[in-house]
Amino acid sequence: MRGLCTVVLVALFAILPASADEPVVRLVEFETTVNPITAKRITTAIKEAEEAGDELVLIRLDTPGGLVNSMEAIVKKMLDAEVPIVAWVGPAGAHAASAGFFLLIAADVAAMAPGTRTGAASTVTVGDSKEGDVHLKKSNEDLAALIRSIAKNRGRNVEACEKAVFAAKAYEEQVALEDKLIDLVAADKEELLRLLHGKEITRFDGSVVKLETEGARFVSSEFSFRQEFMEFLGNPSVAYLLLMFGLLGIYVEFTHPGVVFPGVAGALCLLLFAIAAQALPLSYVGILLILLAILMFILEIKVVSYGMLTIGGIVSLVIGSTMLFEGPIPELRVPFSLVLPASIVLAAVCALVVWLAVRAQRERVDTGREGMAGAVGSVTEELDPEGKVFVHGEIWDAVSKEGPIPKGAKIKVTRVDEMQLTVEPVDRR
Repeated sequence: MRGLCTVVLVALFAILPASADEPVVRLVEFETTVNPITAKRITTAIKEAEEAGDELVLIRLDTPGGLVNSMEAIVKKMLDAEVPIVAWVGPAGAHAASAGFFLLIAADVAAMAPGTRTGAASTVTVGDSKEGDVHLKKSNEDLAALIRSIAKNRGRNVEACEKAVFAAKAYEEQVALEDKLIDLVAADKEELLRLLHGKEITRFDGSVVKLETEGARFVSSEFSFRQEFMEFLGNPSVAYLLLMFGLLGIYVEFTHPGVVFPGVAGALCLLLFAIAAQALPLSYVGILLILLAILMFILEIKVVSYGMLTIGGIVSLVIGSTMLFEGPIPELRVPFSLVLPASIVLAAVCALVVWLAVRAQRERVDTGREGMAGAVGSVTEELDPEGKVFVHGEIWDAVSKEGPIPKGAKIKVTRVDEMQLTVEPVDRR
């Protein structure tokens, strides 16, 4: 019995060290645009990997790029990281364009899967940019200086990196490997770990680290509901729809005071839009054009324009919507396929609200003092010339300008003075 226990204990002690020494690779799935919200996916994962003592951080890239400021924040964190960073563009069909190219080059180890591409890292401006544009030239020179610095310290092809910035050059995986932009080509994460095992890499600070990835297990950072919700709001299409619903709710509340729900819902949507706008390249000109459109819809109620204000509002709404986000890539702008139907629907709803408001203004008032004129009632106390009448379920003081009216006779109200009615008989004889 003692011998059996000894064997079991020895086996346990043999297993525990191996389990404790099992290398951990923190995986970051980055399939989105680069903006202040999504940047936290990478920076948070690096921080957690450093605290947990992970073997390395593996960033799987499939991104069209994004904002320069956000890219620079990620690159800075990658270069200062205590844990090795591996960037892999995959699976087949994925790409790391524009800002994604900088993330790939900044990694300690850069890898791509067959059938992927990277590069095209020139600065993009919204609208027409003329040749020799000083602002564009300054932006490209600044980015080129950054990529040169990174490439030199990572031992990568500086000239090829510059072409990606100045000439918007793009590279497929084999060309990138031949031009020494990347270190490895791996079809999947498992193959990548096999190729990384035993590889010595030189960190950005000059230190040399040998990677141990055999038998490694993947872990992922758990993102909070707030992070997931913020990334959802950071979608330009979602933010745009929040703005449209918000303005519509406020508009309905403005034209129909006291409804309450549209105003509350509209204010909430506008608040969420304001939160989302902090992470998106918002254009204040676009906002002003959209607000101008709403103002035109409101003025349509007061001004007889024969529909011209509504047409002007629709045009202003469409132009403002297309200019709302000045993203450097299409993924950071509102697609026209959403702008046009959303603008038409908003304009149609506003027109309907205007029509209902105008119709309500033209209808005869049936309540209050204004609704008494023309009302029919009966005499409860003979009018000679003053007396009492029963109208709208109430007893009123009344006066007859056309002689006495006997009790029980039918009368019609012709005028309201304070709390006294002027009446006349319905059946004249």
